[in-house]
Amino acid sequence: MPSKPLRSVVASVESRTKMHRRPVLAKQVEALARKYAAMETTGEPFGTVVIAEMGQKLKERGKDIIFCAESIISTRAPDIVIEETQRNLREMAQGQEAPFLGLPELRRSICDRFQGLYGERVDWRDEVIVTSGSMQAEYYLMAALINPGDEVIVPVPSFFFDIPVKLARGRCVYLRLQASDNYHHDERRFEKLITKKTKLITLCNPHNPTGRVLTSEELAGIAELATKHDLFVMHDQVYERIVFDGRPYTPMVKFAREIGDRLISISSFSKLFNMINYRLGYAIGPPEVIRGMEMVQAFSSMGIPSLLQKGAVPALNRDFEDKHILATIARLQRARDYAVERLGGLEGVTMMKPEGTNLLLIDISSFGMTSMEFCKYLLREAGVACAPGVAYHAEGHVRISLGSERSEEAIDKIATAIQKLKARGQGPTA
Repeated sequence: MPSKPLRSVVASVESRTKMHRRPVLAKQVEALARKYAAMETTGEPFGTVVIAEMGQKLKERGKDIIFCAESIISTRAPDIVIEETQRNLREMAQGQEAPFLGLPELRRSICDRFQGLYGERVDWRDEVIVTSGSMQAEYYLMAALINPGDEVIVPVPSFFFDIPVKLARGRCVYLRLQASDNYHHDERRFEKLITKKTKLITLCNPHNPTGRVLTSEELAGIAELATKHDLFVMHDQVYERIVFDGRPYTPMVKFAREIGDRLISISSFSKLFNMINYRLGYAIGPPEVIRGMEMVQAFSSMGIPSLLQKGAVPALNRDFEDKHILATIARLQRARDYAVERLGGLEGVTMMKPEGTNLLLIDISSFGMTSMEFCKYLLREAGVACAPGVAYHAEGHVRISLGSERSEEAIDKIATAIQKLKARGQGPTA
């Protein structure tokens, strides 16, 4: 939940604003700080962290808590990554910093993987940048591309791509995806939102928080729009390859010929390789855009620790990745099937069966609670920390992260807690 220092900052801002003619913080930062200070109640902009921290405090007091709020498949990084990190610890801890774009060896490996998987050649020298996770790549992209007043189309529900847009003083134009239409990305609806100020479209595929996997037809339609209107497309593909039931995964880069130099593909080591504590991500895009992102990184963080980058290289070995992905998919698909069967039969609960990712988004709007209230109830009653849908522009929903060793136990506890609501007369409203 928002820390006391942050609440103090907001109070200080209010106090100083009364004393000074000019506000202390930039408008977009102050607006975010105010939202963040009220997040414990509203769940915006990232109530997931509130629930996770509440769960951690309960755990410290001796209560058994299962954490399904943050999208973490596992925190156990592959042994080959740990071994490579340890092997290079002394040498790299005393060596030179990596270039701002990232360690050349890692950038080559990223480009080789991209070409091997998707058939698209990438120049490691100027078309890829290594960042501290995918979120930093997305922030750098917006900082490099967006001018004040530029518009960015953000289909929702979604991860909070809108925040870096706002921090860059851009304007978010939201496209509400419909659950009744399986969250279909219809290019005709996108086109209706395009104006002379539109500069970029954000995509997440496989999709957070719904678990939807976009089809080739949907992606082709958006690629055609980008070409027609000269728009950039940011494709967040941190869940790439995590798809179920033998379904094909199509990245946006498959339409590189159509979309040309307008595509920026962003991925991460956190989801695919369980390397959340390495905080490594990357962006692949046209040289001019990558150069802009390099400028932002150079004069902010000055790059990513060489040791962490070196440790990540073995994860991109194709044989290792293929085996790792197959095992991950098998585990997550079992968890998904169990969750859908167990929760799908409960009165008042509806959902779309996830086609990929480790996420399940359930509709709890019939219970007459906000998503934040519902998550707090699950934490108290079931001892399970889940994510409020409001944090993903999906009020009335709760997002559950699957795949942990206690995933089925968590689903059973959630189901029991929901059934208790009905027994208490707090069941679905008509």
